[in-house]
Amino acid sequence: MKVNYYTLTLGLIGAAKLILDAYGMDLIKDADMNAIANGVAALLSVVGIYTNHQKS
Repeated sequence: MKVNYYTLTLGLIGAAKLILDAYGMDLIKDADMNAIANGVAALLSVVGIYTNHQKS
């Protein structure tokens, strides 16, 4: 079983945001979450394109 740390990290940050918002603490802004998710998605897109075009 291979663990995908990118999605696990995003999920944990999202869960922390929900928990903090429930207690009225707005430490993680929506814009920050969007920036992190967009950065990871861009990185994974580049890595996916690179690995799919390598010769065996």
